[in-house]
Amino acid sequence: MRRTSYLQYDQAIELGMTPLYVWGYGKKGKFVCRLEVNAAGLAIYSGKKGGKRLADVSWETLVKKLNTK
Repeated sequence: MRRTSYLQYDQAIELGMTPLYVWGYGKKGKFVCRLEVNAAGLAIYSGKKGGKRLADVSWETLVKKLNTK
């Protein structure tokens, strides 16, 4: 089994403060993470029920962190 995900829209959709959720599952179908994306930035959660916050950053902070690597 392989990991797969898709998200495509034919037109741009403005994100508000209500997040768009993406749930990630591993090769065995077990929950791995939840990604929340909204107008302000993104947050990533892990743990058995997605309760452990790994990151909660604005778009500017995300780009700054990625550029330092």
